[in-house]
Amino acid sequence: MAELDPKQIAARLGLDVDEVPEESLNSIVLAALLERNELLGRLSKIQRSISHRAPLQDVLDAITTGASDLLGVEVVGLRLIDPEHPERTVLRSAAGLEPEMIEQLRQGSVGEGAGGRAVQENELVIIYDYANTPGMIRPLAEARLQAAMAAPVHERGQVVGSLVVASYEEGRRFSKAQQDILLAFADHASLALTDAKTVQALREAQQAKDMFFAMASHELKTPLTVIMGTLRTIEKHHEVLAGHVRGEMLSSAYARGRELKDLIDRMLQGARAELAGTKRQVSLPDLVRDAVKGFDEERVRLGEIPTASIDTDDAAVRDLVGVFLENAFTHAPAGTVITVDTMLDGDHATITVTNEGKLPDGIAPEDLFQPFRRGIDVEPTGVGLGLYIASRLADAIDGKLDVESSNGTVAFSLHFPIGAVVDSDA
Repeated sequence: MAELDPKQIAARLGLDVDEVPEESLNSIVLAALLERNELLGRLSKIQRSISHRAPLQDVLDAITTGASDLLGVEVVGLRLIDPEHPERTVLRSAAGLEPEMIEQLRQGSVGEGAGGRAVQENELVIIYDYANTPGMIRPLAEARLQAAMAAPVHERGQVVGSLVVASYEEGRRFSKAQQDILLAFADHASLALTDAKTVQALREAQQAKDMFFAMASHELKTPLTVIMGTLRTIEKHHEVLAGHVRGEMLSSAYARGRELKDLIDRMLQGARAELAGTKRQVSLPDLVRDAVKGFDEERVRLGEIPTASIDTDDAAVRDLVGVFLENAFTHAPAGTVITVDTMLDGDHATITVTNEGKLPDGIAPEDLFQPFRRGIDVEPTGVGLGLYIASRLADAIDGKLDVESSNGTVAFSLHFPIGAVVDSDA
């Protein structure tokens, strides 16, 4: 294998050495190799910190410190978009800034300064003659900052912030190799943020899973205990129990058995949500009528249903309407009418279930679709998974759920795509 001469090595390192004297070339290449080796060492250490689940702030601080050391700059900052105010940025980590300056720079704006521009433009930004460039950060300009370079930071492919390096040195320029170093550190910041979000999601999923099993186990055990106790009592004392007493006990056991069946059905619906999304052509009127079968028909009033053939996951839609109806029967005053209305709007359909009543106190409407959420005055007939499962089913068919409460009524709506609508009468 042929050996590379210094100029070839320099070219691979991205160095421009065309005007460099021959006697200086070796030392420049050696310095670049040492710099690249230190970069690899820093990045490897950061990668290990990420894989070992080090605290996110420690990883971000290591990135800003590493960028400062390797690029020989006086100022480094890592800004992230404020999720509650997407037009703003927050300084999450910094190196080389005095505490007073950090406080001044704590809040920023997208588009402001080199870092704000990197977020806005989603590309590497280099600013020379900082003080005289429009849109720069005033405290830094007043401090006579000379040059700044910023690279966007991503999370799952979306821009979420930027990594900025800056210098007070007059005439400071950033070489191609230094630009690559900043991009490498920005990539590792992206990796750290994405990994932290993934770990947090896994933890939340595990917590939800643990809570589900704990609550479901409790809810399963309660009716089973009643059923088994009732049957045991009848087995032991059936000869001395009056007929009407036995009847009441069996009726109670049957009711508890229905509760148990409903809970198991709800769990199976949750499992089915993972598989939802298989579409087929169905009649919209038939779909809505099938969805209300099995409920108290004397209390359910169907509005006019458009005569159309639609393309959707009909099983998921039936389950969703069933969840709405069960919720309505649970919360509506006894004997009141529950309406089911259906509308078509272009390539979407909307099915709305309305009942008398109001939303639970102390729970925001959007929180009703979170797991284990029930009003404090609700009879404990389940673990609070119905509307959560409905939201998952809606997601699986690219649908959307809404809830409105006004004039003493509550309306839950499902909006879902239906493909090309075919008039059933055509």
